[in-house]
Formats: sequence, structure tokens, C-alpha cells
Amino acid sequence: MTKDIETLKREIKHLPPLARERAERELGLPTSPRAEHKVFVYGTLLTGEGNAHWAKGARRHPAWTHGTIYDTGFGFPAFVKAGETKIVGELLTVDDEGFASMDRLEGYPRLYRREEIEAFTPDGGRIRAWVYIMNSLPKDAKVIEGGDWRNRR
Repeated sequence: MTKDIETLKREIKHLPPLARERAERELGLPTSPRAEHKVFVYGTLLTGEGNAHWAKGARRHPAWTHGTIYDTGFGFPAFVKAGETKIVGELLTVDDEGFASMDRLEGYPRLYRREEIEAFTPDGGRIRAWVYIMNSLPKDAKVIEGGDWRNRR
């Protein structure tokens, strides 16, 4: 007896996104659309920085937003929405796997939480995107006056 498509989809729904996609292909099922998440990054997740690989499969575009960034003194920055400094960063588009990987790096939700902000692209575009915000700034954190993690020194 052959199971119907909806029953099969329910049975594999719990699988991680890539495993679910592989199972759908192997069972000849229509594949589920991949979710995409827009994330504004401003520190170690930037291209060429030490944690960029955590944003698995990201499509990257230059972007900026307003706020304040701090050097935490621990080798990574923290963002605060308050402030009018132009924060230099990138807009990443990631799937569920990339988003989950970034959450692990950021210690979400213990160390950092996610909030939506408005990010801007060089061509004048405005995009709603997630940003990681540290839950509690270290007491000795120092403002990065220029808003650019790469040029903080």
C-alpha cells in the first residue's frame, strides 16, 4: 500500500532542512521551498573575518544601518540600535541551516538576541533584516566611533 504525499511529508517534517530535502527527492516528493532569512552583520561574520564561515551558504551584499557598535574586548563586537552612527556591514541571505549555524555562533538566545531592523543598500534600497544584539554589554565595552568593525583600531 502506497502512502499519500501528505502522510509522507508529515513523517519527514521533523528532519533538519537538508535531510528533509534529500528525503523528499529520494521519495519523489515535491520539495518544500527553502526559507530565506535576511541578516545584517557588522563584525566577525563579515566577509574575510574569522567567523564568516558560520554563515553557511550566505549570499552577501554591502549594507549599513544606524546605531552604535562596541568593541567588547573579547574579539567580537556588540550592536545597539540606539544612536545615529552609520554602521558598516553586510546583508546576508541565508537558508534555515545558515541561520541556525549563526544562532549557534551568537549563543542565541542566551548571549545575543535577534531583532529586526532596517538596513540600507548602496543603491538606496531599504530592507528589513535580523540583527544580533548582545543581551548585556560588558562594562568595559568601548564605542567604535566610526561604526566599522574592520577599521576599529
